[in-house]
Amino acid sequence: MLKLSAAPIVTPLDRVHWLYQGDNFNCQLSTQVDNFGGISLAQKAGYALEIQPDSVLYHDDIVTYRLGRSAAPWSRKSLPQSQWFHGYQQVSKQTKPQEKQSQKSHFTTGVTELLQALQQGVWGHINLVFADKQQVHLVLPAVSRGTSFEQFYACLTELAPYSYEQVRDRNFYFDANEYLLSEQQQEQMKLTARYLEMAGDISKLLIDGHSDSSGSMAENLRLSQQRADDLYTHLLEAGVKPELIEVRSHGDRYPLADNSTAKGRQQNRRVNLRIIRQKVN
Repeated sequence: MLKLSAAPIVTPLDRVHWLYQGDNFNCQLSTQVDNFGGISLAQKAGYALEIQPDSVLYHDDIVTYRLGRSAAPWSRKSLPQSQWFHGYQQVSKQTKPQEKQSQKSHFTTGVTELLQALQQGVWGHINLVFADKQQVHLVLPAVSRGTSFEQFYACLTELAPYSYEQVRDRNFYFDANEYLLSEQQQEQMKLTARYLEMAGDISKLLIDGHSDSSGSMAENLRLSQQRADDLYTHLLEAGVKPELIEVRSHGDRYPLADNSTAKGRQQNRRVNLRIIRQKVN
């Protein structure tokens, strides 16, 4: 069992402050912890709720973590024993498309439970273990919350279903000789329409239908057109303006994979949907 190298770090209650920031694509609830730095609970559209540590004193990579809770103590010197939501979790490095030059640690396990505890007035606990074996035990007092938590919860419920990088270029695949979207794909069209409405900065949607090489040139062109038309129809039914959409069909002219294999043909039976943002001057 790992042992903490220092006593729990608790910011004096009169200096605890929770700050909310958010819009339809990002929600963040943050606070400062003495002798450490910032801690944020954050969710980006299309991604999971996560903890984001931002230390000004600890610069090594975080390798494991765990999150927990405890009852509010009578004093800062008499913290009740922590109840951890889970064991130590390994931290994996992720590079999001908008962060091409940097990798950040993303902690998701137990974050929902931590947020619920704080909302209920229970104190949160974060145990971080760094690559150099240093450990810190951060305590998040559920005080001075004001309306920040209510605003954060409201933001979470109103997040867009996707981020731009998740929808800007997607393929929708079809079984042989099929051209109708599945129920799951139809639901994705509804969510895509909702994203487009919330984004408000989209200049064009390009729909490109494709087929494998199994049929004649004319049959493949027809099938690719039918696939593209079905996707177009579902976007219109979901409220997307027709003037935003351009539909094209290509038959088997632009394969993604080798048509001589079943796996390759499966990848080639597709409709590609590209979403283009307006240029910013």
